[in-house]
Amino acid sequence: MDAVVDRVRRSEAFASLKRDARAFGASRAMEILSDAKSSSSALDAVRTLAHDALHAGRWNAVDERWRAVYAMSAIAWTAKSGTRGAKATRALDLAVVLGGETFGDDARAAIEATRVKGDRDINVFSGRWDVGVDEAVAARATRATGGVERRAYARTSMETFYREYMAKRDDASENGWNELGRPVVLEGLATHWPAVAKWRDRAYLDDAIGDRTVPVEVGKTYVDEHWSQKLMTVREFMDQYLGEGGEQSEQGRNVGYLAQHELFEQCPELKRDIETPLYCSLGSGGPCAVNAWFGPANTESPAHTDPKHNILCQIVGVKRVRLFAPNQTPRMYPREPPSSNTSRVDVDAPDLEQFPLFADAEFVDAVLTPGDAIYIPPEWWHHVVADTPSFSVSFWWD
Repeated sequence: MDAVVDRVRRSEAFASLKRDARAFGASRAMEILSDAKSSSSALDAVRTLAHDALHAGRWNAVDERWRAVYAMSAIAWTAKSGTRGAKATRALDLAVVLGGETFGDDARAAIEATRVKGDRDINVFSGRWDVGVDEAVAARATRATGGVERRAYARTSMETFYREYMAKRDDASENGWNELGRPVVLEGLATHWPAVAKWRDRAYLDDAIGDRTVPVEVGKTYVDEHWSQKLMTVREFMDQYLGEGGEQSEQGRNVGYLAQHELFEQCPELKRDIETPLYCSLGSGGPCAVNAWFGPANTESPAHTDPKHNILCQIVGVKRVRLFAPNQTPRMYPREPPSSNTSRVDVDAPDLEQFPLFADAEFVDAVLTPGDAIYIPPEWWHHVVADTPSFSVSFWWD
Protein backbone atom coordinates (compact mmCIF):
# COMPACT_ATOMS: atom_id res chain seq x y z
CA MET A 1 0.00 0.00 0.00
CA ASP A 2 2.77 2.45 0.87
CA ALA A 3 4.33 1.81 -2.53
CA VAL A 4 1.02 2.73 -4.21
CA VAL A 5 0.81 5.99 -2.23
CA ASP A 6 4.44 6.86 -3.08
CA ARG A 7 3.81 6.20 -6.76
CA VAL A 8 0.79 8.49 -6.77
CA ARG A 9 2.68 11.29 -5.01
CA ARG A 10 5.44 11.08 -7.64
CA SER A 11 3.03 11.12 -10.57
CA GLU A 12 2.51 14.02 -12.96
CA ALA A 13 -1.22 13.82 -12.29
CA PHE A 14 -0.62 14.51 -8.61
CA ALA A 15 1.77 17.37 -9.45
CA SER A 16 -0.89 18.87 -11.71
CA LEU A 17 -3.43 18.73 -8.89
CA LYS A 18 -1.02 20.57 -6.61
CA ARG A 19 -0.47 23.31 -9.20
CA ASP A 20 -4.24 23.74 -9.67
CA ALA A 21 -5.19 23.38 -6.01
CA ARG A 22 -5.93 27.05 -5.38
CA ALA A 23 -8.09 27.28 -8.51
CA PHE A 24 -10.57 24.66 -7.26
CA GLY A 25 -10.30 25.31 -3.52
CA ALA A 26 -8.16 22.38 -2.47
CA SER A 27 -4.92 24.05 -1.29
CA ARG A 28 -5.02 22.73 2.25
CA ALA A 29 -6.25 19.33 1.11
CA MET A 30 -3.31 18.95 -1.26
CA GLU A 31 -0.85 20.03 1.45
CA ILE A 32 -2.11 17.21 3.64
CA LEU A 33 -2.03 14.68 0.82
CA SER A 34 1.51 15.73 -0.14
CA ASP A 35 2.92 15.25 3.37
CA ALA A 36 3.93 11.66 4.14
CA LYS A 37 3.70 12.51 7.86
CA SER A 38 0.01 13.48 7.71
CA SER A 39 -2.08 11.57 10.24
CA SER A 40 -4.84 9.17 9.31
CA SER A 41 -7.40 11.54 10.88
CA ALA A 42 -6.16 14.43 8.70
CA LEU A 43 -6.33 12.23 5.60
CA ASP A 44 -9.84 11.11 6.56
CA ALA A 45 -10.85 14.76 6.89
CA VAL A 46 -9.66 15.38 3.33
CA ARG A 47 -11.63 12.34 2.19
CA THR A 48 -14.76 13.74 3.85
CA LEU A 49 -14.18 17.18 2.31
CA ALA A 50 -13.76 15.70 -1.17
CA HIS A 51 -16.85 13.51 -0.72
CA ASP A 52 -18.87 16.61 0.17
CA ALA A 53 -17.48 18.40 -2.91
CA LEU A 54 -18.63 15.50 -5.11
CA HIS A 55 -22.17 15.83 -3.78
CA ALA A 56 -22.49 19.62 -3.63
CA GLY A 57 -24.43 19.91 -6.90
CA ARG A 58 -25.30 17.95 -10.02
CA TRP A 59 -23.15 14.84 -10.34
CA ASN A 60 -22.30 15.46 -14.00
CA ALA A 61 -21.06 18.95 -13.13
CA VAL A 62 -18.51 17.83 -10.54
CA ASP A 63 -14.97 19.11 -11.13
CA GLU A 64 -12.88 16.09 -12.16
CA ARG A 65 -10.06 17.34 -9.95
CA TRP A 66 -12.18 16.79 -6.84
CA ARG A 67 -12.77 13.23 -7.99
CA ALA A 68 -9.00 12.73 -8.11
CA VAL A 69 -8.59 14.28 -4.65
CA TYR A 70 -11.21 11.90 -3.31
CA ALA A 71 -9.49 8.86 -4.81
CA MET A 72 -6.06 9.88 -3.56
CA SER A 73 -7.34 10.63 -0.05
CA ALA A 74 -9.02 7.22 0.15
CA ILE A 75 -5.81 5.47 -0.93
CA ALA A 76 -3.64 7.47 1.48
CA TRP A 77 -6.06 7.08 4.41
CA THR A 78 -6.30 3.32 3.93
CA ALA A 79 -2.52 3.00 3.89
CA LYS A 80 -1.90 5.28 6.88
CA SER A 81 -4.66 3.81 9.06
CA GLY A 82 -3.63 0.22 8.36
CA THR A 83 -7.24 -0.66 7.54
CA ARG A 84 -7.71 -4.07 5.94
CA GLY A 85 -10.51 -6.40 4.92
CA ALA A 86 -14.05 -5.31 4.13
CA LYS A 87 -13.67 -1.77 5.48
CA ALA A 88 -10.64 -1.06 3.31
CA THR A 89 -12.22 -2.67 0.26
CA ARG A 90 -15.32 -0.50 0.60
CA ALA A 91 -13.28 2.71 0.97
CA LEU A 92 -11.16 1.88 -2.06
CA ASP A 93 -14.11 0.71 -4.16
CA LEU A 94 -15.71 4.10 -3.54
CA ALA A 95 -12.45 5.63 -4.78
CA VAL A 96 -12.88 3.62 -8.00
CA VAL A 97 -16.60 4.29 -8.42
CA LEU A 98 -16.61 7.99 -7.40
CA GLY A 99 -13.03 9.02 -8.03
CA GLY A 100 -12.80 8.90 -11.81
CA GLU A 101 -9.89 7.51 -13.78
CA THR A 102 -7.02 9.80 -12.71
CA PHE A 103 -5.97 7.44 -9.93
CA GLY A 104 -8.31 4.58 -10.81
CA ASP A 105 -5.55 2.07 -11.54
CA ASP A 106 -3.84 3.01 -8.29
CA ALA A 107 -7.05 2.45 -6.33
CA ARG A 108 -7.47 -0.96 -7.96
CA ALA A 109 -3.86 -1.85 -7.08
CA ALA A 110 -4.51 -0.78 -3.50
CA ILE A 111 -7.55 -3.06 -3.35
CA GLU A 112 -5.45 -6.03 -4.37
CA ALA A 113 -2.91 -5.13 -1.69
CA THR A 114 -5.44 -4.89 1.14
CA ARG A 115 -8.30 -7.20 0.29
CA VAL A 116 -8.95 -10.30 2.36
CA LYS A 117 -10.87 -12.87 0.32
CA GLY A 118 -13.64 -14.71 2.09
CA ASP A 119 -14.04 -11.93 4.68
CA ARG A 120 -17.74 -12.59 5.18
CA ASP A 121 -19.85 -10.96 7.83
CA ILE A 122 -23.12 -12.75 6.96
CA ASN A 123 -24.25 -16.22 6.06
CA VAL A 124 -25.06 -16.77 2.39
CA PHE A 125 -26.87 -19.51 0.55
CA SER A 126 -24.95 -21.59 -1.96
CA GLY A 127 -26.00 -23.19 -5.20
CA ARG A 128 -27.62 -21.59 -8.25
CA TRP A 129 -29.30 -18.21 -8.00
CA ASP A 130 -30.87 -18.55 -11.47
CA VAL A 131 -33.70 -20.86 -10.34
CA GLY A 132 -36.32 -21.24 -13.04
CA VAL A 133 -34.01 -20.33 -15.89
CA ASP A 134 -34.15 -23.74 -17.57
CA GLU A 135 -37.92 -23.62 -17.71
CA ALA A 136 -37.86 -20.12 -19.15
CA VAL A 137 -35.28 -21.13 -21.75
CA ALA A 138 -37.52 -23.94 -22.95
CA ALA A 139 -40.59 -21.71 -23.06
CA ARG A 140 -38.89 -18.88 -24.90
CA ALA A 141 -36.98 -21.09 -27.34
CA THR A 142 -40.26 -22.14 -28.91
CA ARG A 143 -40.99 -18.50 -29.75
CA ALA A 144 -37.53 -17.51 -30.94
CA THR A 145 -38.36 -17.63 -34.65
CA GLY A 146 -39.43 -14.95 -37.09
CA GLY A 147 -37.30 -12.23 -35.58
CA VAL A 148 -33.67 -11.22 -35.74
CA GLU A 149 -31.61 -13.53 -37.93
CA ARG A 150 -29.82 -16.23 -35.93
CA ARG A 151 -26.46 -17.68 -36.97
CA ALA A 152 -24.08 -20.16 -35.43
CA TYR A 153 -21.08 -18.25 -34.13
CA ALA A 154 -18.72 -21.01 -35.26
CA ARG A 155 -19.90 -20.52 -38.85
CA THR A 156 -19.77 -16.73 -38.93
CA SER A 157 -16.35 -15.58 -40.09
CA MET A 158 -14.94 -12.14 -39.47
CA GLU A 159 -15.44 -11.32 -43.15
CA THR A 160 -19.05 -12.51 -43.11
CA PHE A 161 -19.85 -10.58 -39.96
CA TYR A 162 -18.36 -7.37 -41.35
CA ARG A 163 -19.91 -7.64 -44.80
CA GLU A 164 -23.37 -8.93 -43.87
CA TYR A 165 -23.99 -7.19 -40.53
CA MET A 166 -21.53 -4.58 -39.33
CA ALA A 167 -21.23 -2.74 -42.66
CA LYS A 168 -24.58 -3.70 -44.18
CA ARG A 169 -26.51 -0.85 -45.82
CA ASP A 170 -30.10 -0.90 -47.02
CA ASP A 171 -30.33 1.32 -50.08
CA ALA A 172 -34.05 0.58 -50.41
CA SER A 173 -35.01 1.93 -46.99
CA GLU A 174 -37.81 4.49 -46.99
CA ASN A 175 -36.94 8.18 -47.29
CA GLY A 176 -33.57 7.20 -48.73
CA TRP A 177 -32.16 6.44 -45.25
CA ASN A 178 -29.10 4.23 -45.55
CA GLU A 179 -29.06 2.27 -42.32
CA LEU A 180 -25.72 1.32 -40.87
CA GLY A 181 -25.56 -2.30 -39.83
CA ARG A 182 -28.02 -5.13 -39.38
CA PRO A 183 -28.60 -6.99 -36.08
CA VAL A 184 -27.86 -10.70 -35.74
CA VAL A 185 -27.96 -13.25 -32.93
CA LEU A 186 -24.71 -15.23 -32.76
CA GLU A 187 -25.61 -18.54 -31.17
CA GLY A 188 -22.92 -20.04 -28.98
CA LEU A 189 -20.52 -17.09 -29.02
CA ALA A 190 -19.99 -17.26 -25.25
CA THR A 191 -20.84 -20.92 -24.55
CA HIS A 192 -17.22 -21.85 -23.89
CA TRP A 193 -16.56 -18.95 -21.51
CA PRO A 194 -15.91 -20.03 -17.89
CA ALA A 195 -18.46 -17.38 -16.85
CA VAL A 196 -21.38 -19.35 -18.30
CA ALA A 197 -20.86 -22.14 -15.77
CA LYS A 198 -19.36 -20.17 -12.88
CA TRP A 199 -21.61 -17.12 -12.63
CA ARG A 200 -24.81 -19.08 -12.05
CA ASP A 201 -23.29 -20.20 -8.74
CA ARG A 202 -24.09 -17.71 -6.00
CA ALA A 203 -21.27 -19.01 -3.81
CA TYR A 204 -18.71 -18.35 -6.57
CA LEU A 205 -19.83 -14.74 -7.04
CA ASP A 206 -19.98 -14.21 -3.30
CA ASP A 207 -16.44 -15.44 -2.81
CA ALA A 208 -15.04 -13.59 -5.81
CA ILE A 209 -16.74 -10.19 -5.49
CA GLY A 210 -19.27 -10.35 -2.65
CA ASP A 211 -17.44 -7.68 -0.64
CA ARG A 212 -17.12 -5.22 -3.54
CA THR A 213 -19.15 -2.00 -3.48
CA VAL A 214 -21.06 -1.21 -6.69
CA PRO A 215 -23.73 1.24 -7.90
CA VAL A 216 -27.20 -0.31 -8.10
CA GLU A 217 -30.18 1.16 -9.96
CA VAL A 218 -33.51 0.83 -8.16
CA GLY A 219 -36.76 1.25 -10.09
CA LYS A 220 -38.57 0.12 -13.22
CA THR A 221 -36.24 1.96 -15.62
CA TYR A 222 -33.94 4.96 -15.48
CA VAL A 223 -36.69 7.20 -16.88
CA ASP A 224 -39.21 6.26 -14.17
CA GLU A 225 -40.00 9.01 -11.65
CA HIS A 226 -39.30 6.62 -8.77
CA TRP A 227 -35.90 5.54 -10.11
CA SER A 228 -32.86 6.01 -7.87
CA GLN A 229 -29.35 4.72 -7.32
CA LYS A 230 -27.52 3.49 -4.26
CA LEU A 231 -24.15 2.01 -3.36
CA MET A 232 -24.05 -1.44 -1.82
CA THR A 233 -21.87 -4.53 -1.81
CA VAL A 234 -22.54 -7.25 -4.36
CA ARG A 235 -23.37 -9.54 -1.44
CA GLU A 236 -25.99 -7.10 -0.15
CA PHE A 237 -27.36 -6.73 -3.69
CA MET A 238 -27.72 -10.48 -4.15
CA ASP A 239 -29.31 -10.90 -0.74
CA GLN A 240 -31.79 -8.09 -1.26
CA TYR A 241 -32.76 -8.61 -4.90
CA LEU A 242 -31.71 -12.11 -5.93
CA GLY A 243 -32.35 -14.14 -2.81
CA GLU A 244 -35.56 -15.98 -2.07
CA GLY A 245 -38.29 -13.41 -1.54
CA GLY A 246 -36.17 -10.64 -3.07
CA GLU A 247 -37.75 -7.21 -3.12
CA GLN A 248 -40.35 -6.63 -5.85
CA SER A 249 -43.45 -4.52 -6.38
CA GLU A 250 -46.38 -4.46 -8.78
CA GLN A 251 -44.84 -1.63 -10.77
CA GLY A 252 -41.33 -3.06 -10.57
CA ARG A 253 -40.26 0.00 -8.58
CA ASN A 254 -38.09 -1.99 -6.19
CA VAL A 255 -36.25 -4.00 -8.82
CA GLY A 256 -32.50 -3.61 -8.29
CA TYR A 257 -30.18 -3.64 -11.30
CA LEU A 258 -26.40 -3.54 -11.46
CA ALA A 259 -26.55 -1.92 -14.88
CA GLN A 260 -23.99 -0.55 -17.33
CA HIS A 261 -21.16 -0.76 -14.83
CA GLU A 262 -17.50 -1.37 -15.68
CA LEU A 263 -17.38 -4.21 -13.18
CA PHE A 264 -14.54 -6.01 -14.93
CA GLU A 265 -12.13 -3.12 -14.53
CA GLN A 266 -13.11 -2.87 -10.89
CA CYS A 267 -12.99 -6.64 -10.32
CA PRO A 268 -10.42 -8.34 -12.59
CA GLU A 269 -11.31 -11.70 -11.01
CA LEU A 270 -14.40 -11.79 -13.22
CA LYS A 271 -12.56 -10.46 -16.26
CA ARG A 272 -10.69 -13.75 -16.44
CA ASP A 273 -14.01 -15.55 -16.95
CA ILE A 274 -14.91 -13.78 -20.22
CA GLU A 275 -13.33 -13.08 -23.61
CA THR A 276 -13.49 -10.12 -25.94
CA PRO A 277 -15.30 -11.22 -29.12
CA LEU A 278 -12.97 -11.09 -32.11
CA TYR A 279 -15.54 -9.04 -34.02
CA CYS A 280 -14.74 -6.09 -31.74
CA SER A 281 -11.40 -5.76 -33.55
CA LEU A 282 -13.26 -4.76 -36.75
CA GLY A 283 -13.01 -1.11 -35.87
CA SER A 284 -10.61 1.37 -34.35
CA GLY A 285 -8.81 -0.98 -32.00
CA GLY A 286 -11.02 -3.02 -29.70
CA PRO A 287 -13.72 -2.28 -27.12
CA CYS A 288 -14.02 1.19 -25.64
CA ALA A 289 -16.33 -0.05 -22.86
CA VAL A 290 -17.14 -3.44 -21.34
CA ASN A 291 -20.13 -3.32 -19.00
CA ALA A 292 -21.96 -5.69 -16.68
CA TRP A 293 -25.77 -6.06 -16.49
CA PHE A 294 -26.75 -8.15 -13.47
CA GLY A 295 -30.14 -8.42 -11.84
CA PRO A 296 -33.33 -10.32 -11.07
CA ALA A 297 -36.19 -11.07 -13.44
CA ASN A 298 -38.05 -8.04 -14.83
CA THR A 299 -35.08 -5.72 -15.08
CA GLU A 300 -35.64 -3.49 -18.09
CA SER A 301 -33.80 -1.06 -20.33
CA PRO A 302 -36.24 1.32 -22.07
CA ALA A 303 -36.08 1.66 -25.85
CA HIS A 304 -32.94 3.66 -26.60
CA THR A 305 -30.09 4.01 -29.07
CA ASP A 306 -26.33 3.84 -28.57
CA PRO A 307 -23.68 5.58 -30.70
CA LYS A 308 -21.32 2.57 -30.76
CA HIS A 309 -21.28 -0.93 -32.18
CA ASN A 310 -22.50 -3.27 -29.45
CA ILE A 311 -22.31 -7.01 -28.82
CA LEU A 312 -24.48 -8.03 -25.86
CA CYS A 313 -23.50 -11.46 -24.52
CA GLN A 314 -25.92 -13.46 -22.39
CA ILE A 315 -24.09 -15.34 -19.63
CA VAL A 316 -26.86 -16.43 -17.26
CA GLY A 317 -30.63 -16.35 -17.72
CA VAL A 318 -32.92 -15.24 -20.53
CA LYS A 319 -33.44 -11.80 -22.06
CA ARG A 320 -35.78 -10.51 -24.75
CA VAL A 321 -34.64 -7.76 -27.11
CA ARG A 322 -36.92 -5.77 -29.42
CA LEU A 323 -35.16 -3.69 -32.08
CA PHE A 324 -36.31 -0.82 -34.30
CA ALA A 325 -34.22 0.37 -37.25
CA PRO A 326 -33.01 4.00 -37.39
CA ASN A 327 -35.68 4.86 -39.96
CA GLN A 328 -38.30 4.19 -37.26
CA THR A 329 -37.06 7.12 -35.17
CA PRO A 330 -40.08 9.41 -35.89
CA ARG A 331 -42.33 6.65 -34.51
CA MET A 332 -40.24 6.25 -31.37
CA TYR A 333 -40.94 9.74 -29.98
CA PRO A 334 -37.43 10.55 -28.67
CA ARG A 335 -37.18 12.49 -25.44
CA GLU A 336 -35.86 16.03 -25.31
CA PRO A 337 -32.08 16.53 -25.05
CA PRO A 338 -29.98 15.45 -23.26
CA SER A 339 -32.04 12.22 -23.26
CA SER A 340 -32.88 12.23 -26.97
CA ASN A 341 -31.44 8.71 -27.35
CA THR A 342 -34.32 7.33 -25.21
CA SER A 343 -37.90 6.81 -26.37
CA ARG A 344 -40.92 8.21 -24.52
CA VAL A 345 -42.89 5.08 -25.44
CA ASP A 346 -43.31 2.17 -23.03
CA VAL A 347 -42.72 -0.54 -25.61
CA ASP A 348 -44.47 -3.29 -23.63
CA ALA A 349 -47.56 -1.14 -22.91
CA PRO A 350 -47.63 1.76 -25.41
CA ASP A 351 -50.10 4.62 -24.99
CA LEU A 352 -51.25 4.88 -28.60
CA GLU A 353 -53.44 7.90 -27.91
CA GLN A 354 -50.38 9.84 -26.81
CA PHE A 355 -48.00 8.18 -29.30
CA PRO A 356 -50.15 7.20 -32.31
CA LEU A 357 -47.27 6.79 -34.79
CA PHE A 358 -45.85 3.98 -32.68
CA ALA A 359 -48.73 1.76 -33.82
CA ASP A 360 -46.99 1.52 -37.21
CA ALA A 361 -43.46 1.08 -35.90
CA GLU A 362 -41.68 -1.90 -37.46
CA PHE A 363 -39.53 -4.08 -35.25
CA VAL A 364 -37.79 -7.43 -34.91
CA ASP A 365 -37.48 -9.56 -31.79
CA ALA A 366 -34.72 -11.72 -30.37
CA VAL A 367 -34.45 -14.10 -27.41
CA LEU A 368 -31.07 -14.58 -25.76
CA THR A 369 -30.28 -17.71 -23.76
CA PRO A 370 -26.98 -18.55 -22.02
CA GLY A 371 -24.09 -18.44 -24.49
CA ASP A 372 -25.96 -16.35 -27.07
CA ALA A 373 -24.89 -12.88 -28.17
CA ILE A 374 -26.63 -10.21 -30.22
CA TYR A 375 -24.98 -7.60 -32.39
CA ILE A 376 -26.78 -4.24 -32.11
CA PRO A 377 -25.59 -1.70 -34.72
CA PRO A 378 -25.20 1.99 -33.85
CA GLU A 379 -28.40 4.06 -33.72
CA TRP A 380 -30.72 1.03 -33.67
CA TRP A 381 -33.41 1.40 -31.02
CA HIS A 382 -33.47 -1.53 -28.60
CA HIS A 383 -35.66 -2.45 -25.64
CA VAL A 384 -34.33 -5.17 -23.32
CA VAL A 385 -36.19 -7.15 -20.64
CA ALA A 386 -34.98 -10.00 -18.43
CA ASP A 387 -37.40 -12.93 -18.20
CA THR A 388 -35.35 -14.53 -15.42
CA PRO A 389 -32.49 -13.59 -13.10
CA SER A 390 -29.84 -12.55 -15.58
CA PHE A 391 -26.18 -11.66 -16.04
CA SER A 392 -25.08 -10.12 -19.36
CA VAL A 393 -21.93 -8.43 -20.67
CA SER A 394 -21.85 -5.75 -23.36
CA PHE A 395 -18.88 -4.79 -25.54
CA TRP A 396 -18.93 -1.36 -27.22
CA TRP A 397 -16.50 -0.36 -29.94
CA ASP A 398 -16.04 2.29 -32.65
